[in-house]
Amino acid sequence: MLTFKIINNIDELEELEEQWNFLLQTATTGNVFLDYYWVRNWVESYQNIIEKLYVVVVFDMKKCIAISPFYVSSFHANTLSFIGTNEPEECEVNAEGMDIIYLAQYREDLLIYLVSIIEKHINAHNIIIKNITEFSLIHAITKQLSIAKFSHQAEPCYQFIFTQFNNIESSLLTNKKNKRSLNKFIKDEDCIFEIAENDATKKEFFDTLVKLHHSRWETKGKQGVFDNRIFFDFHNSLLLDIEFSQYILLSAVKYKQEIISVNYSFYIKNKIYFYQAGINTTFKPNFSPGLLNHLLLIKQIERSGGNEYNLLLSHDINSYKSGLSNDKNKLVSITIYKYKLSNFFKIIRLKLLAKKV
Repeated sequence: MLTFKIINNIDELEELEEQWNFLLQTATTGNVFLDYYWVRNWVESYQNIIEKLYVVVVFDMKKCIAISPFYVSSFHANTLSFIGTNEPEECEVNAEGMDIIYLAQYREDLLIYLVSIIEKHINAHNIIIKNITEFSLIHAITKQLSIAKFSHQAEPCYQFIFTQFNNIESSLLTNKKNKRSLNKFIKDEDCIFEIAENDATKKEFFDTLVKLHHSRWETKGKQGVFDNRIFFDFHNSLLLDIEFSQYILLSAVKYKQEIISVNYSFYIKNKIYFYQAGINTTFKPNFSPGLLNHLLLIKQIERSGGNEYNLLLSHDINSYKSGLSNDKNKLVSITIYKYKLSNFFKIIRLKLLAKKV
């Protein structure tokens, strides 16, 4: 018989740490954005936009079989979303590929059970589920919700992924731009590549990432996301978290000892998730410091036994990320409106737009 508990505060969340980590080891789903320490740090950093936590924990007898890391946003009009998604744009973390953490053998039972919990025990006017795969359990759940007055699915975007580590030369370096960039790096004695191996170097690279990111956006007359205090504090807390910092991978390209590119990634379970970059856009020699960082990091992963380099999403299918990948994951976003007076005009507008299409 299945039972459930809803975690509504950070103290209860911290009590869940051991069960969360154990479930994630054997669960069907899992990525860096579902890691317990990522989630805990997000909850601590983004408290001002959390109206209420709704972390649903499902048990079979005393065995934890599923965790749904939801919250209701105070910023987006009483909206249920996954933790790490749907923040204000200026501090948006943009966690991707989110899903229920669950054991595969319980999928069909959980589908029915979690639909019932969301409909009967979670008080939210809207549901916004961002950047999920179509075969995820949460996608199946959204299709079964009877509380939906109107459901809207946004245009898909794609995660770009490189997996051909056993065949790098022919799969990645046949691209003339990639090959030219690497050859120039090899020939230039003033150019070196370095991965941060200790806390002090990680801090140095992270601080440089923030500066380069700020400078790049300042030239466009805009603020970069690291200029936002909440976003910065969250990522700084990950760097200081002894449990999570082991997954942080910061790689730098240096020219004459000056850092001209920093890639900020996460390396977990032989997979790298590229998250952000800082690039010196005034650097003029004829190769891209950002592209070079990706290429050298991929070659480094090959030597260390990695099996996937996930460049994360892009709305542009012809972006530079597509040129560094051999595969892609389709991601969709779904908005569900309940029958509430506050949603009336939104629903009418979306229905009219749907008719025009």
